[in-house]
Amino acid sequence: MDRQEWREGNFERGDIWRSDIAYQCEICHTKTNRWIMGGWPGMGPRILCPGDLYQEHDELENSLKQHQALAGQIKGYEKIFGEVPKNAKDTFHAQQELLEAIVNKLREPFYRRLDDVKGLDNDASIRKFYPTSRCANKKSLKDARFLYLCK
Repeated sequence: MDRQEWREGNFERGDIWRSDIAYQCEICHTKTNRWIMGGWPGMGPRILCPGDLYQEHDELENSLKQHQALAGQIKGYEKIFGEVPKNAKDTFHAQQELLEAIVNKLREPFYRRLDDVKGLDNDASIRKFYPTSRCANKKSLKDARFLYLCK
């Protein structure tokens, strides 16, 4: 759908369509090409991350925010002090590595299990997106039946 094309059609809230581009969530790396008309406060096209239905998506997002905040702290200290003392730098990098490991571990259950791409071949272009619409009443991936079927 071209930009603003949805304004001219007779679209209703809840209409669903597939785009010719796959979108990858920057949080869990799940891919989708499913769009839905609706949203709040105004009507417009929305792309929803399939992984956002799960509590683990929020845990992953919080870990990513901590990782980004730590990277910002390191840069801030380097600006102030010019060179961060070696023991402090080692501590920051150890924390950063730990957060990276946590993020990678939290992404594992999402990897290729929740992708919702239909009608596209494997060479389709992929754009990253940050989910802005949120789901309520989230489930846990631990309770999801697909985890046992995909192992």
